[in-house]
Parts: sequence; C-alpha cells; structure tokens
Amino acid sequence: MTSESVPGKPKPKISMAVLIAMVILIIITAIFLIEMVTATNTATQSGQATPDENIEAVVAALLVNANPANGEVLMERYGCAACHVIGADSGIAPYLDLIGDVAATRRPPLSAAAYIYESITNPAAFVVEGYQNTMAADFRSRVSDKELGDMIAYLLTLRAQ
Repeated sequence: MTSESVPGKPKPKISMAVLIAMVILIIITAIFLIEMVTATNTATQSGQATPDENIEAVVAALLVNANPANGEVLMERYGCAACHVIGADSGIAPYLDLIGDVAATRRPPLSAAAYIYESITNPAAFVVEGYQNTMAADFRSRVSDKELGDMIAYLLTLRAQ
C-alpha cells in the first residue's frame, strides 16, 4: 500500500510560496556555481595571480639606493645559485642569464624589476613554464628591504651585452 491509499492520512502539500522559494534558491545556486567554475578555469588557464596594484611603487622605493654589487654577494649568501644557475639550466629553477631582459616580457604589465620582486616575494604568483614552484615561500621574511633592493638591482644587470 502506498501512502496515497492509506485511509485517514492526509496527502502532503507544498505551498506555492515554498515552491517558488525553492526554485529561486536552485537558480541562484546554479548561477553561483557557474560563476565559480568560470573564475577558477580562467585563473587556472592563465596560471598566474593578479599582480598587486602597488608593486611598481614598492619596487621603485627599494631600488632608490640599491647596490647591484652587494646583490651579487647576497645571491651567493642566500644560496640562490644552488637552483638559479647562471650560464646553465639546473632543471630546478629558471636560469638567470638575461633575466634583466626576459623579466620584462614574462608578466605584462609588470616591469622587469616588478616581475623579479614578485618572483622573490610571491613565487607562486607566476611559475615559468617547465618548472615547479620550488622557491621558499618565506624568503621575503628572511631578507631586509635593503637586501631585496640590492638583489633586484643585481638581477637587472644580467642583460644581453
């Protein structure tokens, strides 16, 4: 016997207001899911985060009194050359030959200096094709502003002759 045929048991009814509310909720949920999937696919396809709007100003301030010669020393001190080899591809991280030129083309509209800054302070924001994000995420907390400016200034000197 089904519940419809049970004598004395009333048949459940859904009011029109509840039905309309459920339909609206389903439509809103569907729109939200479509927007979320679209946004996720766009971010995944581009493989990069949106650059910070103030990055150029931050970098300009770091470079005001930067010393490229000290930056070269700091690259050794912090062990950057263990993965970022000059003159060869380590297979671990992008090589730094010509980074002063290449950096300006990697992540428009970022300047070369801003791209290098972002690569050091937020290495997951953009990962060069063919490499994994293996850079220490806490590197920014280990260097001072002065050191960071010096390192960026040094890397900018690595250009085509």
